[in-house]
Formats: sequence, C-alpha cells, structure tokens
Amino acid sequence: MQNRDISGNATQNPILVSFHSEASQLTWQPLGDRVMGGQSNGTVDLAEGGVGVFHGTVRLDNGGGFSSVKADLPEPFDAADYTGIELLARGDGKTYKIGLRNSTNRRSIVYQHAFTPGTEEWSRIRLPFSDFIPTWRGKTLTDEAALNLSHLASVSLFVSGRQAGEFQLRMQDWRLIR
Repeated sequence: MQNRDISGNATQNPILVSFHSEASQLTWQPLGDRVMGGQSNGTVDLAEGGVGVFHGTVRLDNGGGFSSVKADLPEPFDAADYTGIELLARGDGKTYKIGLRNSTNRRSIVYQHAFTPGTEEWSRIRLPFSDFIPTWRGKTLTDEAALNLSHLASVSLFVSGRQAGEFQLRMQDWRLIR
C-alpha cells in the first residue's frame, strides 16, 4: 500500500478522485435501490473541464428512495496523514453523501458524510474524516470502529432520504487535506 496521489501527480494535497478524463482511473458502478425493488437510477459522467456529474432520478415506488454509485480505488490508499476531503461542488438543492470503505465489497460497512452544495455558485466542501459515520444499508452503526484511514479501498456517492425526482451534482477533484 502506498501513500501517493491517485492521479499520478505528487502534490501537497493529493487527489483521491479525479474527474479529468486523462487522469481518472475509476469505473463508477450503480448501486441504487433496485437491490430492494426500487426504480431509481444514477451514474457518474465526466464533463469538460475536469467536472464529474452524478445524475439520475430517485423514485419512491416499489420501496425505492435512493441512488448510489461506487468506484474501487486502483489500489488501497493510505490517507492516515490527512484530516479529510475537500472538493468544489455545485448541486440542485438536494443533500448528497460521500462514502468511503475499507473494502471493495459493496456489502461492507460504508462511512458516510452528508453535504448540501450551493446551486448557483461552486461551493468549497470540506469533509473531515472524523465526521464520517459508519452505516450499513443506510442505517447508522453505533458500535463500529472509526474508518481505517490507512486502507481506503473504495469511494461512493449517494442521494438518499427519499429525495424524489431528478438530481444532478457537479464536482471537481476530491483532494485530501491536512
């Protein structure tokens, strides 16, 4: 396991997730509410200028109510020397969550942090690792250990909480901060 910039560039604040087509090494897989009969969908697309767009539709029929995507890191990443993630984001008024896992198994515990970016201007979002909450299938776990920062294996995006309708979150690179 190495402590390096996922994008391949050595910087003071390494990039954990890049949305530049030439640097992005991630394949985003949808993990929406279809696992429980829902009809929601979502995907991440790369747009011009290094912008990632998480978009789709949350539907409440058939017990649905959330959309998510997951990407495995090329190799586990050691983020123990950092305090959190920073990104620029522009949303649509909905609340989103970033998830981190110590495993690539989609059935593993996911540590989540919610944020609601501005809709008109880019918002600087700072998510301290200490505020990521352990969850299992959307439910908070109270007796779980803190996120193991020395072994980040996958990242996720969520729109949940029965926020029905179309959604669109625009993001720039996720950087690690000290």
